[in-house]
Amino acid sequence: MKNSDLIEALRLNYIEYFRLFHDQHGIRVQVDQEAAWIVANGPPGNHILRTNFPTEYAEQKIDSLLAAISRQTGGIRWLLFPKDRPGDLRDRLKQRGLIAGRGDLWMFRQLQHLPENRPPSSLTICPVRDLAGLRAWWTASAQGFGTSQRAAQRWYDAFRRHGLGCKAQVTNYIGQIDQEVVTTASLILANGIAGIYDLSTPPNYRGNGFASALVIELLQQARNCGYSHAGLQTGDAEYFYHGLGFETGFREEEFFWAADEANAQAVKDSNKSADFTTV
Repeated sequence: MKNSDLIEALRLNYIEYFRLFHDQHGIRVQVDQEAAWIVANGPPGNHILRTNFPTEYAEQKIDSLLAAISRQTGGIRWLLFPKDRPGDLRDRLKQRGLIAGRGDLWMFRQLQHLPENRPPSSLTICPVRDLAGLRAWWTASAQGFGTSQRAAQRWYDAFRRHGLGCKAQVTNYIGQIDQEVVTTASLILANGIAGIYDLSTPPNYRGNGFASALVIELLQQARNCGYSHAGLQTGDAEYFYHGLGFETGFREEEFFWAADEANAQAVKDSNKSADFTTV
């Protein structure tokens, strides 16, 4: 796959991730031919993920989208991708006073040749198949990301509602040592790419190779399902993933819109998407 194809495949995979949260706790996810966005007013953030506006109607469409969003929230993070339209969307957003930011990295890896997975002998990796396992995933993931169980509740509810069977599009994984969960992650197989999300290791267990072993296991599972590439998003774990054979293919281009310019920086801070890695 070409780099542009990988970016688009992962973006569609990324949209599927956010669709898991739709209609819970007041979260709205809208996906149609012209745009894809989420308004959560809290985790996992407010984001515009795709725009496909005809050039001749672009001004009207942009204003209409921002008006619709303003009825639900005071600010949102607008991500730009190579296949977004119109082609001059960046300039149109700047003209409206949106604030440019520095987005996260998107990294990719071919799955043809994977390193042999040699996890610590005491580590057991398995998919979550029941609510007890999901509760264990939820607890350890919150610890790894340094957030409260209350804030992480949205992830628990999203995955619980999606389903935990072997045919689920999204699968959560846990790595355990003596029944204690020491690393967690999620795998989404959709739109021609394997997306890795929510990789986390609680602080007391970091530096032992648990997260690396879990990532390799997810890559092997994706390859076994016929996928040729995997991708992920990260803010500060670039070197970790380079060590696992991933290459950086894209840096998000992001803009921040706020209903009140005085709180634009606050919107930027609160709506920045959570890094999907804490190892």
